[in-house]
Amino acid sequence: MQKAFEMLDAISELVYIADIETYELLYLNKPGREKFEAGSTEGKKCYELLQGRDHPCEFCTNDRLTHEEVYTWEFYNPSVDGYYILKDSLIDWEGKPARFEVAFEVTELELQKKALERLVRSAGLIIDCAKILHQPESLETIVNKLLDTLGRFLEAERAYIFEIRGTRMDNTYEWCAPGIQPEKDNLQNMDISLVQRWRPSFNRQECVVIEDIGEIRDISPDEYQVLINQNIHSLVAAPLASEGSLLGYIGVDNPPSENIQHIPLIFTTLSYFLTSVIEKQETEKLLRRLSYQDTLTSVHNRNRFIKDVEKLSVSPCRDIGILYVDLNGLKAINDNQGHNYGDLALTNTATKIASVFPHDSIYRVGGDEFVVICGPLSKDDFDSRVWALKKAFINNQEYNAAIGATWSKNCDNIQQLISRADEQMYADKKAYYRKNPQTSRYRYINDHFLELSNPQTLYALLSDGAFPVYFQPKLSFADRHLAGAEALVRYVDKNGTMVSPAQFIPVLESARLIYMLDFYVFRYVCRTLQIWQNEGRTVIPVSVNFSRYTLTQAHFLENLLEIWHSYDIPQNLILIEITEGAESELSSEIVTILKQVKDAGFSISIDDFGVKYANLSLFTSMDFDELKIDKSLVDDVVKNEKAQLLIQTIVELCKKLGINLVAEGVETEDQFDMLHRFACDIAQGYLFSRPLPLDEFIRLYLSRESGL
Repeated sequence: MQKAFEMLDAISELVYIADIETYELLYLNKPGREKFEAGSTEGKKCYELLQGRDHPCEFCTNDRLTHEEVYTWEFYNPSVDGYYILKDSLIDWEGKPARFEVAFEVTELELQKKALERLVRSAGLIIDCAKILHQPESLETIVNKLLDTLGRFLEAERAYIFEIRGTRMDNTYEWCAPGIQPEKDNLQNMDISLVQRWRPSFNRQECVVIEDIGEIRDISPDEYQVLINQNIHSLVAAPLASEGSLLGYIGVDNPPSENIQHIPLIFTTLSYFLTSVIEKQETEKLLRRLSYQDTLTSVHNRNRFIKDVEKLSVSPCRDIGILYVDLNGLKAINDNQGHNYGDLALTNTATKIASVFPHDSIYRVGGDEFVVICGPLSKDDFDSRVWALKKAFINNQEYNAAIGATWSKNCDNIQQLISRADEQMYADKKAYYRKNPQTSRYRYINDHFLELSNPQTLYALLSDGAFPVYFQPKLSFADRHLAGAEALVRYVDKNGTMVSPAQFIPVLESARLIYMLDFYVFRYVCRTLQIWQNEGRTVIPVSVNFSRYTLTQAHFLENLLEIWHSYDIPQNLILIEITEGAESELSSEIVTILKQVKDAGFSISIDDFGVKYANLSLFTSMDFDELKIDKSLVDDVVKNEKAQLLIQTIVELCKKLGINLVAEGVETEDQFDMLHRFACDIAQGYLFSRPLPLDEFIRLYLSRESGL
């Protein structure tokens, strides 16, 4: 027996023997004595020493034990804060049956399991909240649903949003658990200095966590008093910030203590999404306003002019005057003194008009043209104002304006009245140009790139191979095998210099000739895929970029299908790639076109996801096959927990929707390992290769995959 005890003392597991009738602890091995800090077991009950109880455990398994079988169960022991898998059976001890138990500690594995479960639940919460945030409802409805979901999940008493306006802040949204008194009405027009202690954390895009309100009683008494008056004993708050400006914050009060440390990671991601939606709503308001306002001069724009004229066309107008103003020589001003000075001339012109016609509708209807619709006013009043405006320009030594004006007592055709004013303005302009002949216009675009705006020149350059197509490989995270490629075009000028797309693409888009280049690359890729197929090589999917200008071209889909039909290749080898840019989301027109492309059998790839807020709505607005995470997110993924949680959430969403996820800009092994751990599908970046000429791509990648 002594030899057996020595062996049990030598193992790492905890072993004990106890009388099943008296619960007397008969034996505890050395690891057990050390774990429970027991010098001696003599006279001790198993429930006293092992569980810290004064009575037998209600979960005791003695009645389930036999000599023939081992009973296995799991248990958390609070006295040592550990998780165990237990193996129990009956043995004979000095002629009596006794409990023999071996305990295997699995605390670390259990904690990892719980952490994973918590991460999965958090990701699920974020996905649910993301869906709520992009429902087609009002901001108020969306935010109230979000706070309800958030508050219930975190088991908090209150969830809320404060908005900051200058030096004041208001509690604008609030959710309360059942039985909790709302505080929203009491938290309006508050001094922002109350949360001054939070600003450094908010500036670092970090959450403020107060686990015990008593901690701040002395260091921030005003803050303490405001919180204690609301019966708050703990809280977590996250900033809502845009481009360095703090818009407000989202918070929860009195969540369970075990939840508090896990809330910041959830909040940082949710605050990103929530800020995106708030920004989007504000942007839409601004766009609605700007759709009727000229951004340079702040007067009404042509859209508003057309709308107002339509209203005035419905019924006759009385005592109405129309003024047409055109700034003379704007091209010469721009060429000789710069566009900034030209913009200043336009804003000054609008200011001069407003100084004479302060209560009337002023519109900028063209680059250098303004219209004023004024009335009701007498003809004498109208004529005196027109003369005052003409004198203002006559006295201006830097620039002049052509002015036409008409007035009508009873006008039943507003368009005719506007046309007469326009005719008078042109007569005035002709007189000006007879006295001031135009100078030649300065060509502000470099002549070398300007030639690309000529369709004949561009066609010749495309035919001569001045736009080589490069291929950048895309590799599987699972095994680093070639999973696809992206076709990228370059321009080689007449001097043999390789020109960046950033220099020539804007020229082609401005000239509306980008479609020639896009379809050139598409045809090249189709032909290349056909050659690979005929040679018996492994044929991989290739993505081809298309400009939005190309997508909106008449007969785009017909041209796309016509080219594809010229080559005997499967449609699933081609991905139509479109950039989801930083400034705005894909327009409804683009989404409609891409749906038609998808319905025609092509796959859709969305590039640059994560540049800014607008793209989150893609998941609900359209169907696509591949999503490319922007390099800006990949750059931070190793050290930035927010980027990690955001990418994990996107991965989870893509998995559920059947979308392939590509991580762009992968440059280090650490980035690759982290993204691999998150279960991203495909990697693209300089860790593997820069964009390569076709022959080099075939040699380094395709031939290896094909075994050729």
